[in-house]
Amino acid sequence: MLLNHLQQEIYKKYQLIILMNLSIISLLLMIIAPTILNMNTQLILLLTTVTIIGIPHGYFDFLIAKKIFNNYDNWLFKFIFIYLSLSLIYLVSWFTSPTVALATFLIMSIYHFGIEETEDIENNNIILILYLGSVPIIVPILFHTNEVFYFFYILLNQSITYQSNFDLLKYGYCLGLIALLFFKVKKLIPLYGLLLINFIFLPPLLSFILYFCFHHSIRHYLHAMGDTNIFSSHVNVTKFAIMFLVLTILFTIIVLTYMSEFSNLTFENIIIKYIFITLACLTLPHLLLNIIYENKISLK
Repeated sequence: MLLNHLQQEIYKKYQLIILMNLSIISLLLMIIAPTILNMNTQLILLLTTVTIIGIPHGYFDFLIAKKIFNNYDNWLFKFIFIYLSLSLIYLVSWFTSPTVALATFLIMSIYHFGIEETEDIENNNIILILYLGSVPIIVPILFHTNEVFYFFYILLNQSITYQSNFDLLKYGYCLGLIALLFFKVKKLIPLYGLLLINFIFLPPLLSFILYFCFHHSIRHYLHAMGDTNIFSSHVNVTKFAIMFLVLTILFTIIVLTYMSEFSNLTFENIIIKYIFITLACLTLPHLLLNIIYENKISLK
């Protein structure tokens, strides 16, 4: 199913309503019954939503690659080989240079989020891209420093020395964001007001779920389904979605089973490592492919 511009806008409004409602429910639960959203619950929600909604949003890369490379011989084999090779190379870097790998992942995420957030904004610039893209990364670090660095500790298997008081930087960063939105893109003020509330008042894992799955990923689905260059009307969305969802679930089960059987990691460590290292390994080829695609489209 190919979405026209009007359908895209309607579905984007539905997506924002879903995000807002889930945010309100989460905030109310944190106030009324915070034990419901304990760490185990957050980990289960993280695993479930990222597996079902988050990771599969990158599977549109197949359609992008088909558009770019289908004139080449054996393009599918070459694409899969290069895509997986980049992911595996990045996976190796987590074992050889974990700090560099984590820093690279954060930088890639900032750029990727920023590009996605500004895709519908005319005359955007690198400052706007990086500032908006940094919100899901920087705000949790500033307002939930101990929790975020604890997750970094799990990912790196080593502690990081850090400053735990960012009061001046907190408010300076938020004021800078508000000023940038007010003078550059007023239409994004309601969205980023909601996102700021989530990142400031909700636990980092919960705010990440809301942003990555119910904003970033769903918006990516809608954008791809409205792109006539990659998504033709004869593509069966249901079969496409079911096939890749089954593959993702099987991959998740296999990896988690292996990690449970052959490591001494706790449930928390297994989920954190699996989710974020997997996302990091997929982000590299995903980002590079989308950069190639956008450059090719802009040259037409």
